[in-house]
Amino acid sequence: MERKQYQKADRKGVSMRVSSERKQGNNRARRRIAAVILILAAAAAGCGAVLHHQQVTEQRKAEAAARKAALQKEMITEIQQMPSSYKSSADRRGTLTTIDYDTRLIDGSGRTVRKEATVYLPYHYDSSKKYNVLYLCHGYGGSETTWLGTRLLPHTFKNVLDNMIENRRIEPLIVVTPTYTKEYTDYYTELNGMVDEIADYLMPAVEKKYSTYAADTTPKGFRASRGHRAIGGFSMGGCTTWRVFRDRISYFKYYLPISMPLYYDEAGYNESENAATAPALAESARKSGYGKDGYYIFAASGSDDFMCAATKGVVDTLKGYPDVFTYTDTGFYDGNLSFTEFAGRSHHYYYTYPYLYNGLMRFFRDYK
Repeated sequence: MERKQYQKADRKGVSMRVSSERKQGNNRARRRIAAVILILAAAAAGCGAVLHHQQVTEQRKAEAAARKAALQKEMITEIQQMPSSYKSSADRRGTLTTIDYDTRLIDGSGRTVRKEATVYLPYHYDSSKKYNVLYLCHGYGGSETTWLGTRLLPHTFKNVLDNMIENRRIEPLIVVTPTYTKEYTDYYTELNGMVDEIADYLMPAVEKKYSTYAADTTPKGFRASRGHRAIGGFSMGGCTTWRVFRDRISYFKYYLPISMPLYYDEAGYNESENAATAPALAESARKSGYGKDGYYIFAASGSDDFMCAATKGVVDTLKGYPDVFTYTDTGFYDGNLSFTEFAGRSHHYYYTYPYLYNGLMRFFRDYK
């Protein structure tokens, strides 16, 4: 009797354990199913997010292509007045950053100097896209922050760029503002040093880090992408711009020299030097083999600028070489060389914004 009770209790215990184990197994199965469902749901959501991102990316690309097509169709044939509101902060603001690079001096010393340049990246900069780039040089006594300012204290021209892009006057672009190397003791060595510095040291640093049209940072890569690169400068920077045309035309298609000829010395405008060397610009164009649609010069100055006549003098000299230059005052649709004198403006940065405004609207277009 006692044994039977034990056997019955044992069977009951076994039955309870089996039942418990079955419940635990069912719970584990339900948890596995729930986990699988969650994983599948997350995967589906992820696929949806990826698809949405792809759709947004494609939409942005289509919008950018439409804006580019609209800009190309708009013919710029006259000098336009820059809206005064462009000097104020835009709603869609680009960012300012800096880039460090090393440059070797051309004075025979063999020294290498650490330099810094300011870089403007347009609003919503996207490394998967390609951007045109402008290298912009300051005048005597300036620095890499003169044109654009700093991230915490941006200058007026940074606002001008933001507004031009926001209002679709130009495509989004990258702007780089270097500074001259003070280790040079001679003014013209400093100028010529900047030409080599930009082409051989600054451009490789910038166009390796940021997304431009250069497939690589070799001379071949820069030559192939020159149609998406411009250079300009004010005063001393204008001297540099002319020199880049003379010495590195294979890297740049667009030029914006402001208020300065090729040569200037302590006594003022060096007329004899300019008369002797300006033809070298024509020779550079001729040797390049690009043809008249392979380079464009938008030179500018103010009527009250003491370098206005000198800057115009370089352009007048180049008019004498019709095999490589065709002068135009109606836009680059019928020529590749222009000079604009802006009334009542003297030799100062804040007078140059309309020059840059009009020049940039003419750059990076298909004039063929």
